[in-house]
Amino acid sequence: MKNITHLLFQCPVARCVWGIVAQCLGAHDIPSNLAQYWRWIKRCLPGGEGVYAFGLAAICWAIWKARNKACFERKLIKHPAEIITHACALMKSWTGLYKTDFQRR
Repeated sequence: MKNITHLLFQCPVARCVWGIVAQCLGAHDIPSNLAQYWRWIKRCLPGGEGVYAFGLAAICWAIWKARNKACFERKLIKHPAEIITHACALMKSWTGLYKTDFQRR
């Protein structure tokens, strides 16, 4: 049986998404679960503690939404970069909800 860890980190689409994120951060590996994510992001993006959960939430939500569209609306993902684009749009829209000092990070 598949679980949330599989969906967000281990399925082929999620692995591609995390691979793109890793490439952007200059990492040579990708996280395969939440605990690994926290270690991985601290190593790849030192000093960015304020944005770790913010980025994680956007990426996971974008993966979740893409999966739901594929399952329930039969809208297949053409390329994992679509999910990254959606995650970036989410972060941009959410930024306005935070105080100005957080927005600068």
